[in-house]
Amino acid sequence: MVARIKQADWSSFVFVFLAGVFLGVSFFKVPPTIPLLMGYFQTDVGTAGWMMSVCSIAGTLVAIPAGAIQSRLGPKNTLLAALGWTILSIIIGVFSPTIEVFMVSQFIGGLGNGFIAVAAPTLITVMFKNPAKRGLPNSIWACWTAAGSLIMFNAASIIATSFGTWQSVWWASLIAVVIITVLAAVGIRVDKAEAQAVAAGSAQIKLSQGFTSPYGIILMVLFFCFAFGYSVWAALAPTFMQMVAGMDMPTANALASITTITGIIGSLTIGVILNRVKNQPLVLVVCFILAGITMCLELLFTTVPLMIMMAILCGLLLNICPPALFSNVPHASPDPSVMGAIFGLLAVGANLGGIPAANTVGAIVDATQGNWAMGTIPLAIVAALGIILSIIFYKGTVNKALAVKTDNQNETRGT
Repeated sequence: MVARIKQADWSSFVFVFLAGVFLGVSFFKVPPTIPLLMGYFQTDVGTAGWMMSVCSIAGTLVAIPAGAIQSRLGPKNTLLAALGWTILSIIIGVFSPTIEVFMVSQFIGGLGNGFIAVAAPTLITVMFKNPAKRGLPNSIWACWTAAGSLIMFNAASIIATSFGTWQSVWWASLIAVVIITVLAAVGIRVDKAEAQAVAAGSAQIKLSQGFTSPYGIILMVLFFCFAFGYSVWAALAPTFMQMVAGMDMPTANALASITTITGIIGSLTIGVILNRVKNQPLVLVVCFILAGITMCLELLFTTVPLMIMMAILCGLLLNICPPALFSNVPHASPDPSVMGAIFGLLAVGANLGGIPAANTVGAIVDATQGNWAMGTIPLAIVAALGIILSIIFYKGTVNKALAVKTDNQNETRGT
């Protein structure tokens, strides 16, 4: 019986993860096809940057009421609703006659991204009732965007080259998302009453309670800093490589996808480290120092070998930040009852960081006649802010973090 329960947990989780991956496949349609979209809609780099930023705006707006919505729909239906929003966004996008309609489609797609970010962690909580057993599924789930972008960055070039249009990429995404929606509806099996109870319990924690913790606010801003730096690279790297190094689209997309591979490695590696060390706030500082240096170098190199190096480093050293942020939420919480609220704040920070990222750097590139190095200015400012705030967080929470670790170790010895 126990074996069957464990198998059911993981078999359902597989469909949750695949739902996230293929939603990510759709979400990352734009970056590898930006040159085609710019030509089709006759836009500049700054406007093209908004194609992804508008998704982040939608994700920010839905992050606040998502808990209440989930408490009514249930986490499984919320996940299916996320896929439904994605399907709708693809259909509107592929038939968009103007850039304005296309932006609307991207906004709708961002709603799907916001919904699944709430639903999936709740489903994991229901599937894996023992908190000690959630580490692995949570670490795997954290890779859903990286896996989705990895698939799309490589598939988009093949599809677009074969059919000659960006719309072909949208059609392929539609087929994939429809299939995974059906599979998720059948394959995700959780106790409805229990899932509803978990979702309702999360919704009872008001997001405003998180603002009572200054360290919760710091974590939100730190997630903003990470999201800003990563979004610039994720959205503009293929275009940067094509315009500066003269690469063709398939080559640029393939090289940019290296970031997703090393991102998965970085995320899982830092997860292992965080489970082994006592001083998690110090790990957070180290992560943001490494990420800050990487952000400052993103757009400075003009040769192919150095661009490959940056693709590796952007994945490896930027993606260590989210697991470190998640792990430090308990240390930012004045009481366990507001941890859910602080996780909500992290979702807000993650989406807010993506809003000004690509379009700000894109506007600078346009204003300086293609000088991508000037885009380093906002990246450097955000990097410095992240390092400073991580140090402030460390000084304010290190004693609490070490005390919690010591208490856990004493309990383990006692048992």
